[in-house]
Amino acid sequence: MAGFRQEADALEFEGAYIGSWGFKNILKPSKDGDGQYDTSEDRIERLYTVTPDWETREERALVRKLDYRVLAPCGKHLVHFRNVKILQKGSPDSLEISLHLVGYDFNWAVSIAYFVVTAMLIPSTLLMKRISAKIFFPLCMILWGAIIMSMSGCTNPGGLFAARFFLGVPEAGYKPSERAIRIGIFYSSNSIAQAISGFLAVGINKLNGWGGLKSWQWVFIIEGAMSIVLAIPIYFILLTFPEDSKALSERERYIAINRFGRGSTRKTDVSWDTMAFIRIIARPSTYAFFLSYICIAIAAVAQATFLPTILSSLMKFSVQKANVYTAIVNVVAVPLYWTYPLHSDWTRERMWHFIIPVLASIPCYAVWTYVSVHREETSISNISMYGMAFLGQLLLLAQPVLLSYRSSTLYGAAEQAVGTSTAVAALSIASIIAPQARLY
Repeated sequence: MAGFRQEADALEFEGAYIGSWGFKNILKPSKDGDGQYDTSEDRIERLYTVTPDWETREERALVRKLDYRVLAPCGKHLVHFRNVKILQKGSPDSLEISLHLVGYDFNWAVSIAYFVVTAMLIPSTLLMKRISAKIFFPLCMILWGAIIMSMSGCTNPGGLFAARFFLGVPEAGYKPSERAIRIGIFYSSNSIAQAISGFLAVGINKLNGWGGLKSWQWVFIIEGAMSIVLAIPIYFILLTFPEDSKALSERERYIAINRFGRGSTRKTDVSWDTMAFIRIIARPSTYAFFLSYICIAIAAVAQATFLPTILSSLMKFSVQKANVYTAIVNVVAVPLYWTYPLHSDWTRERMWHFIIPVLASIPCYAVWTYVSVHREETSISNISMYGMAFLGQLLLLAQPVLLSYRSSTLYGAAEQAVGTSTAVAALSIASIIAPQARLY
């Protein structure tokens, strides 16, 4: 044990974050005799940093400014309609009947985009490093909006598959102790989008036949147009790099660059490093993170994409009731997305903050699986099965903690690009697999 501790300390001194399985910091952080945080993340943050010659209030003001600039574009998610399949379900104007979809055609339409997303993850990450998020994201939004609007003109499964395939092309500066809450806020915007889309579905259903278009066609037109319009303000809101951002003052740029320790990403870092790629691929931790994320993402993506369909088919909810009840589940998840990762940042504990919500979500999927097979033999009420959806939603809370943990274990821009892309590739692969699973 002493040998492991010495090796861990040596790696930590080089800027490598290890983490631990200990229960000590689950509820409150560890501090030294001077009242400073005494965790691996904090010790690494203090390595080789410039002795601060700025006040704490200046740094906090800078972080708030970065939050506004970085997190405001999360509003892009609000234009994403998750389950177009349920619109006009069972009528001649439904997506399935209009496009003559049979069997698993719709499921493949959902999955096919993510083949390209997976292939483009590393190239797109490296491109973003080269041209900055300020240009990369608005460009992706315009391309995504144009393609999604074209999907309203599909008349057969082949057209839908082709459009979804090309949709995958454009889809593809905090301290470690500040990341989980920001990633959580990013993920919460997706839950807000799902909640909004649940309520919007009720109204969009009423557009069926208006202008000679079906309700599912209106979804694609509205979603694509909003994405293109939002690309304009997002271009002006997002930053380039701290070293040359015109949105920051000279003083703010100085603080933004020097508040980080060794191993943090810089504009001057190389975008591609073959040795860094080999190091990442050779590490067992790469595959541990990959498998962990893909396992939780399959269930998370399936529930996020098909919850209205599950409520409608398994629990016999009407289309309107299924959409509204799905929205309620997602609204409840939003404050959890903010508070749970924030607590993980405060305690600097990652491992158990990842494991606990995963374990808590198991009863949801166990009950749904059992009832789907033994529907006539169980006395579990529909509202009780609906209540299980709130437990299933806890699984989503593990995602920002896991990604924050993964980011903390990476060193430099090249490792960040390759390692993070590898982890997020699990989400894309899960998005291919999940729609093919039997959900009920």
